[in-house]
Amino acid sequence: MLFFLLLLLAMVTHAQIIVSELQPFTLGRWTIGSGDIASNQDICVALRPRGPYSVTAGGDNQNGEFVLVSGFDTIAYQLFFNDRPRVNGRTQLAPGRALTGLRGRRLRNNQPCNRLTANLSILIPAANLTAAPAGRYSSNIVLLVSPE
Repeated sequence: MLFFLLLLLAMVTHAQIIVSELQPFTLGRWTIGSGDIASNQDICVALRPRGPYSVTAGGDNQNGEFVLVSGFDTIAYQLFFNDRPRVNGRTQLAPGRALTGLRGRRLRNNQPCNRLTANLSILIPAANLTAAPAGRYSSNIVLLVSPE
């Protein structure tokens, strides 16, 4: 099976926010017995004025659920966010529910970050993969990054 996860970004501009280093997840092929699929990437969230921010995520399907789709077949996955550039300490995101109180970097001179500040990760349990028919699955995630 071949899995692709594309990321889309939407931002609210009550303050100035820059999210950088966000790339599509390419999850590759999976075979029975090879365990879960997990991937993560460090990104940067910077804002002016500096202060807390929130992240709300949703899938691109009708219910906003986190599922990969191939025709009428779906595979559920879990999405996590951490306001530090590491997987340890991450929090699982629920579709449409804001994760609040996150700490970002202060935006300076509208420049992209010179260091990474957060982590976005995905987990597809092996049980979900085993139950799905073979195919090419994909999905989009919409991330809404908002100042608090």
